Amino acid sequence: MQIIEAKILDTTHLELKQPISAQRGECIQVSIPDGREEDHLWQEMSKKHFLEAYDAQDAIYDNL
Repeated sequence: MQIIEAKILDTTHLELKQPISAQRGECIQVSIPDGREEDHLWQEMSKKHFLEAYDAQDAIYDNL
């Protein structure tokens, strides 16, 4: 998978920040994360980091 940036020109057009290997007329897929998906990922990573800060003897924090 290749991730590149694109500038939104209007509701149906994007301007890619770099060229891609696809040819004119080919279809590509564009993934646009919604805020909820991004928030969920941030929350999971925060929880993981929080739990890693404690020793096994502090297991009381494992069931948040």
